[in-house]
Amino acid sequence: MSLSKNYVPHTAGSLLTSKRKQGLYHRFTALLPGIVLQPWVQNYMLSRRVQMALDALIATASFIFAHILRFDGWPPGVDNDRIFLVLPYLIIARLGVNFLMGLYRRVWRYVSIPDGVHLAVSVGISSMVLLLLRISLTGVYPLLTVPISIIVIDFMLTTSLMLGARLFWRVTCENAARARIQHTGVNSRTLLVGAGDAGISAVREILRRRDLGLEVCGFLDDDPSKHRTVIQGVPVLGRTADLPQIVAANHIDQVVITIANAQKKIIRSVVDLCGEARVPVKIIPALYELLGDHVTVTNVRPVEIEDLLGRDPINVEAWLETSQASYLDKRVLVTGAGGSIGRELCRRLATLNPASIILLDKDENSIFEAERDLIAAFGEKSIEILPVICDLRSRARLNQVFKRHRPQVVFHAAAHKHVPLLEYNAAEAVLNNIVGSARLLECAADFNVERCVMVSTDKAVNPTNIMGATKRVAELMFQAHAVRLNGSGHYSCVRFGNVLGSRGSVVPIFREQIRNGGVITITHPDVERYFMTIPEAAQLIIQAGALGRRGEIFLLDMGDPVKVVDLARDMIRLSGLTLGDDVDIQFIGLRPGEKLKEELLIAEEGAQTTPYEKIFVATPLQYDFERLEDFIARLTAASEDGDDDAIYDIFSNMGIGFRSTQTRLEQDL
Repeated sequence: MSLSKNYVPHTAGSLLTSKRKQGLYHRFTALLPGIVLQPWVQNYMLSRRVQMALDALIATASFIFAHILRFDGWPPGVDNDRIFLVLPYLIIARLGVNFLMGLYRRVWRYVSIPDGVHLAVSVGISSMVLLLLRISLTGVYPLLTVPISIIVIDFMLTTSLMLGARLFWRVTCENAARARIQHTGVNSRTLLVGAGDAGISAVREILRRRDLGLEVCGFLDDDPSKHRTVIQGVPVLGRTADLPQIVAANHIDQVVITIANAQKKIIRSVVDLCGEARVPVKIIPALYELLGDHVTVTNVRPVEIEDLLGRDPINVEAWLETSQASYLDKRVLVTGAGGSIGRELCRRLATLNPASIILLDKDENSIFEAERDLIAAFGEKSIEILPVICDLRSRARLNQVFKRHRPQVVFHAAAHKHVPLLEYNAAEAVLNNIVGSARLLECAADFNVERCVMVSTDKAVNPTNIMGATKRVAELMFQAHAVRLNGSGHYSCVRFGNVLGSRGSVVPIFREQIRNGGVITITHPDVERYFMTIPEAAQLIIQAGALGRRGEIFLLDMGDPVKVVDLARDMIRLSGLTLGDDVDIQFIGLRPGEKLKEELLIAEEGAQTTPYEKIFVATPLQYDFERLEDFIARLTAASEDGDDDAIYDIFSNMGIGFRSTQTRLEQDL
């Protein structure tokens, strides 16, 4: 059979018709954002008059249609008369109750389930009045006794149509806004771990933000009841343990952890699985970082090393309010204010509304930057920010600072802290960490400082290095002053482990080595350290200031120590690199003064709980403080003469547990 040239097969004609329809649809959706999102359209559609007019129209149509459904056509006789008698009063009642219930103050564009419930209650009140008339006036006044079936049908129609109108406007506005956002043209296939509230919020945000170029391919969740289900149009593909297989089967480009306040062991497990699957991983912020439960995709961040410490971070925000009374309207001096911990300490102190914060450091650039940060963050508060450049070893200069600013609270965070460097500069370590602390304590006593807290280190416990020895001596000096003042001043110390991200700490060094490529250097495969975050460190200092009385030493429960080599492996993996292929680890041997493992307490100190979870306190050990003054005088003289051998000998004879590095290593090994 021959076909004419003008013959078009049915399927081809359907295809052409479909293409024409698609063209009309795309032209309409292209015009939609420009029409719907015009200010005059928004203002007109959201005006109270328009909302009330639409609700009046819906109430009219629902009541008439309820009669038609009830009588299977137009109602006869008295029922026909009832429509025109009752309808005006019903419309007034519907609009009046809606107005009193505040429905016309609610923006239709953002209608939600609570709005729908509110609307149903409002409509129900008017319907309940009809029901009461039906019950009370039966046989008395038929024109006002609407049949119960009509009341029920009218309630359902009115509620669904009023809510439907609002939802239609919301969907229209959202589609218009979505159409207005330009797609990047590239879709990154994304797998979400966690199908809870945070995961659902993330999906909604991704669907709204086409410009992000993300395509959600599925969820992973360990809840068996969610398996093989579809949530917000996204399938739950399996358990977290199935991640490598699902990534390979679905050609996933990235994984996002969408578990609010995920435990560290869960994050580590997901990161390990992503490393096995060779796919990058990101995480949503912790729930307390978000506004309500709304997750914005722009807040999704890479997994950081802090997420893998093996313990959950301490919610230090809960401590702030309880410590405010100790610092409210006080003049607070922070030494070492230009350092990482000093800056964070100042930021947290500013939230407690002190009268002034005196930033003291001998590095002018650090003080300049710290002052700018504080003013930028808290410039609107009536807190006086006072930058001071001063070397603690200068008694005359320090006396000027105290005389001028009269601090009531002092936080002593200034110190030399690099262990191997100070082994070769023992005299400088003594002059800065011991002599500087002595000068500070003298001024604190002379000017009746109320609270004085020193930042110490776990290296002060049975020290094997000069830095640890100087900090242990400084601890004893603070305890001696607490005893000497007999309660007229509150003195205490804080012992830290390693602070993640602080200047000169291991994490920034590892990051730089990874960035440069090649090799990460680690002293020994068995080296272990305690780690804490900068916010944890700063808040522990603040709590110690509020709790300390007579030279106590405060510590934070930092969980189990972490092997430094494991930390390095985690950082390599989080950088998207492979150990052995992209980056190697090289062991270079313990440096002078270093231990394999650190300790937080001297055996005799013991530790007791405090009112704050995770904070412990050790009472001061007995020490001959008269001998301490003699030792400090000898250390000062030896350091001024640059006699490092004499400094080592004095520390060895002080009874602070100091032993040479060689002796310590022989015992550890």
